Amino acid sequence: MYRVFLVDDEPFIMEGLAYLIDWERHGLQIVGKAADGAEALEALAGEPIDILITDIQMPHMNGLELIRSVRELQPDVKFIILSGYNDFDYVKEGVTLGIENYLLKPVNTEELIRTLTATVAKIEQSVYKEESIKRHLEIIRDNLLYRWVTAAIEPEELRNREELLGIRLGMPGYVAGIVKLLFDQEQAEVSSRAEMIAAVRTYCQRTAQSYSPEQAVFADLEGDLVLLAGLNDVDADRTGFVRFMTELQAAIRERWGLPLLVTVGEASKGEASAHRSYRTAKRMQDYYVLAPHDGPLVYEAPALTAAAEPAAPAQAPLAHFCKLLSAGKKDEALAWVGEAFARLRETEGLAPSDVQNTAMAVLAAAVHHANLKRQEHEGTIGDYKHLFSQVVKPQTMQELEEMVERFVDRVLFASGAAEREYSPVIRQVLREVERRYGDELSLKTLSQAFHMNPVYLGQLFHKETGETFSDYVNKYRLAQAKALLVESNLKTSEISARVGYTDTSYFYKQFRKYYGFSPTEYRNWSKLGDG
Repeated sequence: MYRVFLVDDEPFIMEGLAYLIDWERHGLQIVGKAADGAEALEALAGEPIDILITDIQMPHMNGLELIRSVRELQPDVKFIILSGYNDFDYVKEGVTLGIENYLLKPVNTEELIRTLTATVAKIEQSVYKEESIKRHLEIIRDNLLYRWVTAAIEPEELRNREELLGIRLGMPGYVAGIVKLLFDQEQAEVSSRAEMIAAVRTYCQRTAQSYSPEQAVFADLEGDLVLLAGLNDVDADRTGFVRFMTELQAAIRERWGLPLLVTVGEASKGEASAHRSYRTAKRMQDYYVLAPHDGPLVYEAPALTAAAEPAAPAQAPLAHFCKLLSAGKKDEALAWVGEAFARLRETEGLAPSDVQNTAMAVLAAAVHHANLKRQEHEGTIGDYKHLFSQVVKPQTMQELEEMVERFVDRVLFASGAAEREYSPVIRQVLREVERRYGDELSLKTLSQAFHMNPVYLGQLFHKETGETFSDYVNKYRLAQAKALLVESNLKTSEISARVGYTDTSYFYKQFRKYYGFSPTEYRNWSKLGDG
């Protein structure tokens, strides 16, 4: 809503304007009224407005004097004059002052509405232009700061662009802090991510400036928010910066309820070495898998040096795990995964890459097993390439272990039917379910493909599996949905359609019937369990 202030010494004029026009419909709101120019000027000293509608002839201060005074207070205000005087001198002076229109009383409501509409359009165009310029400058500034912290800019160019940086060059030292938002499944859409990052960025900028004017906030190429701070006393000020980043992390969590990772790099001496602080802050993100995440991960040189050449973690032979997969021994296979991660936790000098490599190896073995069983990548076991990319994203070791266990469980569930002894026809039916569970499936269509009576095929299926065909398909679809709720970025309605339910409400009912809770509850509980 744009803010409007009315000034007229005739009360019935002001009341008439207030009721004759649907201000809200035109995106306007009357925020104040005054009976003369002096009263209006006093009120506007602390009241930002967008449009001032004023009479000319009033006691104490006339409308033209008011316009001149308000323009000094609020240069961007738009002015509309309503007057009973058809005097060319007034009109000429009003035009000189930059008014939007000079309307004679009694006011023609339609003409006033047209004037207001045109004025609002002009304001919006001005706001859009200002925002466009601001965004353009922000992009240029982000690029400059990113080039600075990645040592990709020459010192001379950096100094020539100092005014754009928002932080002073030539300080004794600099330190970088990084805020990475760890979006959950419901916030994974690109548009909502961008909006959230923009909101947190604005908050970081405002908070950083209140902490110290020698701070710049920008977004790097990965969408992480980087806070670069100048240090007068390199050691003492860095300690204060760590405290500030701790408070910032807690404030963002409380304000938005977002999981996030905050890291702080080394304190670098001299502007030319600012890239070292940024590089070490980024490097600390890898250690999220090893460290508790209730506060910032802070670079400490001795700790990283010791972890640079860790002892090789003790690992159980992967061949044994592969044998468990081949035998379809789900409980033993999952126990093996738990033991592998337990050994990692006991390894002295463990590095993030050790944990990630172990997870990759287990996942690769499970994918190989799925390939042998001819499970479709986009069907039975999902998009495993996406799963591999999840291994290297910031998460705790517990979260990573649970992700691996879910995938192994899913693969073994899908291949379990193939391990049993079924007749050739039923094996074909089961393969069709695995391959086409997202499509419309029925005994009628399958029986036609196999040249069998549908009633007989249904009886044979129930005899060999112990379940009706519809129950088996339903349970299979729900198992795939359960995995997708945790492992994918898809909305619940999209998952419902992908696993073969055309009616989302029916999918919800079936999910609750089989598992005792809704898909949304399961996704939220899984998220809490990971946190």
